[in-house]
Amino acid sequence: MRAKLNGTEIYFDVDGTGLRTTERPFTEKPVIVALHGGLGFDHGYLRHGLGPLRDHAQVIFVDLRGQGRSGRPDLASCTLEQMADDVAALCDSLGIDSAFIFGHSAGGFVALHAALRHPSLVAGLILCGSSPAMRSLPDDEGDPAPKLDARATPDELAIAARIFSGDITLENVTAFIDRIGPYHFAPMHMHLSDQVLKASSFTIEMMQHFMSTIAPSYDLRASLAQIKAPTLVMVGRYDWVCPPRASRAIARGIPGAQLVEFDDAGHCVFSEQPAQFLEAVTHFLAAHGSAHR
Repeated sequence: MRAKLNGTEIYFDVDGTGLRTTERPFTEKPVIVALHGGLGFDHGYLRHGLGPLRDHAQVIFVDLRGQGRSGRPDLASCTLEQMADDVAALCDSLGIDSAFIFGHSAGGFVALHAALRHPSLVAGLILCGSSPAMRSLPDDEGDPAPKLDARATPDELAIAARIFSGDITLENVTAFIDRIGPYHFAPMHMHLSDQVLKASSFTIEMMQHFMSTIAPSYDLRASLAQIKAPTLVMVGRYDWVCPPRASRAIARGIPGAQLVEFDDAGHCVFSEQPAQFLEAVTHFLAAHGSAHR
């Protein structure tokens, strides 16, 4: 489905009923709006791990502007702030006045902006493998940050270096997903890469825009204390993309935030430790009530 919002089309898909039909009278489920990372991916890779949430919430998967099945507006309009405003406009168009916003990786950047810009909409934040800033964060008292170079081969590190240096081409991104994709998972879960990551398409122009324009200035650490929404922060011990210290920084910065660290997961905890992920999210939803539409 597509909605015309803020000068572009936003693609969304709904997984799960809005009502608990096993109860009498029927009651509304909470709504989760799920935001993908990348930026430059689409929501497809989230479905493997978030699908089971349909029994507990109505999940709305969104392709953010300029990505996936959504429209291709001028890249200058593709800011984190505008993407957050798109989420709010989509909810308004669907008659949703309160929702839990799930953000994975850079989708968490958008979710944080949504909580700051549209606090009345956000019933709760669920942030997974995300970060409050793109610049290096100081070490904390936890374990040292996991490193890709501790696991990958020299040839694979050369592939990653091309992307991280901004040499973002179709050939380089394809090689990155094929060769580096498995390292987004903990060593015991690397086989999940084909099933999870390759469920998404990617948009080269948005990846270039993210790396050159969005990422260099992203830093919300000074604003985290302004967020009043209940917040659940989750991260895997093997996550080198957004390492555990980044999630700890979010949890320290947002008043009352809950932090859950997964010992046997990397960047995709929802697919790597699905039972534990589902338990953490459903407990969070139960603790903070249903979203009313």
